[in-house]
Amino acid sequence: MPGSSYVDKELYTTTNTFGILRKELIESLGIEYAKFFLQRYGWNIGVTHAKEVDYLPLTLTEKLNSAVGYHLASGQITDLLSERVLQLNPDDTVKYMYAKGIWVNSYEVGEHIKHFGESDSCICHTLAGYSSGFTSYLTKKEVYIVEMTCRAKGDEHCAFEMRMLEHWDSETQSDLKKISQSRMIDDLNKTYKELYEEKKHTERVSSFHNNLTLSISQGMNIDQILETIYSTLNVAAIVQDLSFNTHHSIGMTQEQLEFIAEDFIRQMPQTKSGKILIQPIDPMHPSQVDCPTHTRLISPITVQKQIIGYISFIYFSKDTNFKEEMHYVQRSAVSISLCYLNEKSSLEATENIKAFFFEQLLQQQYTSKKSMISRSYLLQIDLNDDFYIGSLGVTKKGIPVNETSTIQKIIQSVIIYLEMHQTSIFITEFQDEIVFLFPKKDDTYDIFQNILKHLQRKFKSLDFRIGLSRVINDIDDIVEAHRQAITSLNINKRDTIVYFENTNILGSLINHQNSDVIVKIALRELEPILSLKPNKRDEFLKTLYTFLNHNGNLNLTMVDLNLSMSGLVYRIQKIEELLERNLRSSKNLFELILLIESLIVLGKIEIE
Repeated sequence: MPGSSYVDKELYTTTNTFGILRKELIESLGIEYAKFFLQRYGWNIGVTHAKEVDYLPLTLTEKLNSAVGYHLASGQITDLLSERVLQLNPDDTVKYMYAKGIWVNSYEVGEHIKHFGESDSCICHTLAGYSSGFTSYLTKKEVYIVEMTCRAKGDEHCAFEMRMLEHWDSETQSDLKKISQSRMIDDLNKTYKELYEEKKHTERVSSFHNNLTLSISQGMNIDQILETIYSTLNVAAIVQDLSFNTHHSIGMTQEQLEFIAEDFIRQMPQTKSGKILIQPIDPMHPSQVDCPTHTRLISPITVQKQIIGYISFIYFSKDTNFKEEMHYVQRSAVSISLCYLNEKSSLEATENIKAFFFEQLLQQQYTSKKSMISRSYLLQIDLNDDFYIGSLGVTKKGIPVNETSTIQKIIQSVIIYLEMHQTSIFITEFQDEIVFLFPKKDDTYDIFQNILKHLQRKFKSLDFRIGLSRVINDIDDIVEAHRQAITSLNINKRDTIVYFENTNILGSLINHQNSDVIVKIALRELEPILSLKPNKRDEFLKTLYTFLNHNGNLNLTMVDLNLSMSGLVYRIQKIEELLERNLRSSKNLFELILLIESLIVLGKIEIE
């Protein structure tokens, strides 16, 4: 109102009333925020009283001493025991100040114990705040009191120290500055903002989890899962195999995919062959890779404890809370893993059907070609088109591997690898070997090279080779094509991928109709050597085979076998006696080399 004047009045309250207010603050804000509020409250009261004292005609020392009177008059304490060192400059400004003392019977201790019991920390916050604000205002310096021990936490006294700000350690300085340089409302606003952001984050997480869970429960495929991720988070994502080839993506054009692929390759260490090296990634802790023009968060896709690929979130901006995004990419990896697991279960059932179907073809257990071809459509392979029959050779230190458990693991690995590449195959274990039917493609050789690389990485102690038949398009030719695939591996033992059409003429002369007859003849003619003890048998077979390959030339054979001439002549004579054949006869040479090569091609013998 005009003409009116306002006069500050002191409002007195009881310690019990203040104790209730203090209790409400701690319960509402928590002990840390309540501490800050009470210190700030004490600071403001101290500054207000210091302004009143500053008008009095007293020395600085007398003004500082007057604070004791307020403490005692207000009932905050019953006594104060203290020692103070105060050094002044010639102009009466403070040069150095230090004090320590004891608050006797602090009211805050009584109220705190009454409402909360014993404390884990010092709790005389308003006393410390008041003394700090009062002293700082009068000295025109930042001076702070810190309670060192407190009866509320079981100490003997409520003891304090007073120091100028620069004489406290850096951590304490940081906490003390908040008392004088911050406002409670600012801190509360900051807390509100943090809570609001956390609420938005929680809602986003909840929506993300709900959408992914719904997608999986509805049986969506990987592309649909990625669409759910993109629509919820608005972040680009890619799913890659173990060689970091991209098979599914969302939120990027083909040009962008090629660009980030080159960006990623330049950033990552590589082997001499160009394979990307990446440290093992914990499924619970995705990895962050900072590339020159983009950042990606990578989490492994794990199916039955085996990593089969990776999902990556792609960011072109650095202004992203990657710590928060880690949670999303990890959850996405779990969802993609579940999707693959569902597909794997379905795939295993389908592959069992495929394997049985393929075995029927291999054994010609069908009455209608038309029916088999029609059924093949349902299994995603058109048997009217060109295809290969292949044999996957597996060895360990040169010895064939035929344990069923290992063979099945290899078959499953091939199936999963080709499934990720969206390629269909018939594959099964047949007569202790891995046989497959594969549609002819323009990049067939590259596909098989990649399969071999994949298997070599996964089964490091094993060696793999692939033999391929001629291209056929008639299921009646499958049995013969199977023989061609096996023959390919037996004739050419150097290459890892062998096409039958590239083998020698001998392979072409042997077919499923005459192979049994050839084996019988060869075993009969070579039986005197084959029936010897293993060491002697292998020795004589190798000597004969080398001698035949050198067209009966003793010198070349001697060098090749690293034998003396007398030793070689002795062996040749023994072989002639056993076989009852003259090895100087060109006819005998030709027949014997043909018989031995036939047994090698048909896998009946091996000569090192």
